[in-house]
Amino acid sequence: MVFDESIDRYNAQNVSLNVIDPAKLPRHLDNGACLPLWPHQAIRTNTIFEVVKAAGGHTAWADKHPAYDWVNGPSGTGVDDLYTPEITNVNGLDATVSVVCTVKNDGLKVAAILNEIHGFNHDGAPGPGTPAVFGMNFQAVSVGQKLAKDNFDGSCADDTQFTGQAGGYLDGAGTPTKVLQYGLEKTDQALASMIVALKSQGIYESTLFIVSAKHGQSPINPLKVNKPGHFADLVAALPDGTTNPAAIAINNAGNNCPTGPCGAISDDDVALIWLQGQGVTAAQVAAYLNANVNALFIEEVMAGNELKLKFNDPAHDSRTPDVIVQPIYGTIYSTSSKKNAEHGGFSYGDTNVGLIVSNPTLQAATLKTPVATSQVAPTILEALGLNPKNLKSVQVEKTEKLPGLPF
Repeated sequence: MVFDESIDRYNAQNVSLNVIDPAKLPRHLDNGACLPLWPHQAIRTNTIFEVVKAAGGHTAWADKHPAYDWVNGPSGTGVDDLYTPEITNVNGLDATVSVVCTVKNDGLKVAAILNEIHGFNHDGAPGPGTPAVFGMNFQAVSVGQKLAKDNFDGSCADDTQFTGQAGGYLDGAGTPTKVLQYGLEKTDQALASMIVALKSQGIYESTLFIVSAKHGQSPINPLKVNKPGHFADLVAALPDGTTNPAAIAINNAGNNCPTGPCGAISDDDVALIWLQGQGVTAAQVAAYLNANVNALFIEEVMAGNELKLKFNDPAHDSRTPDVIVQPIYGTIYSTSSKKNAEHGGFSYGDTNVGLIVSNPTLQAATLKTPVATSQVAPTILEALGLNPKNLKSVQVEKTEKLPGLPF
């Protein structure tokens, strides 16, 4: 299931129309019919937007791809006002090559939020009032962290300030480059504009304002960056990489297959491996990888019982990889010259992000109790006077609301 910018409908100038093209969606069987699989249909649990809407609340969200239709949840209708200005156009402008163009794309969503605060729809058309739950995704900080060279191809005509400069951090202490600093400052200014709008609308005191991140990036220290190549290529380059059954299974997993059971490898600062089902077990593959950890820059191999402690059993859930490889910190399984950091793995840089919960009635404090971003959703529902257990994932995972809050 591929849900990214490739499923958009485009015009003749390769500019996304910010809607999904059903003809580009993966297919699935529905009562014997082969039909498009929409992102929201791939979700196995309900979303916070569905819970709030079921209670009579108005909902809105803004994000970077039309593929974020998945926030609608299995019902397909969880978000009343979903705005998704595409950030990466296939064969067209990719705003993420430049922190300036990324900030410009973020600005479209910021304008939508300001409209919604004032009771309009995202486009300024008359609306039903300020949503009960709404928000947006910023990309400027993420892009500023990852850019090896800002606007390297000159495609962002608006970017004359940082073209050619490196993004990311200057050192292991996290001192931002000018590229990243720009992304941080513009995001901060955007958040401030939302606070001004909430105050002008007279609802600042009754609004819970939450700022967090989907993920971090690694490595922070630029001296740690190591991009040796894609994982399957590294395996193939081993002395027995084309003869060992486990190595062959990994290589076959990375190849496209026209028919029959298919494997897959998804790699960046992690490698997720789905075996093709050729008789080589995940245990055999894990043993082979553990015997070659130095050549493959591996920190940890997860398979079997260790993998099942964190995820569903891959023998019964096709979405769970058979083997997960966490590389040594700083290693990105890529040859891309565009990025100096990536996300997706389990490193400290990937999984530890900022989390701010703000309201005028809260006393300023820093809580160092370990929490997870999954706790944000039940916290929002509690703040709205709704039962967090209306979220199926809260029931299954026993997710608690964030501690230290008066609701």
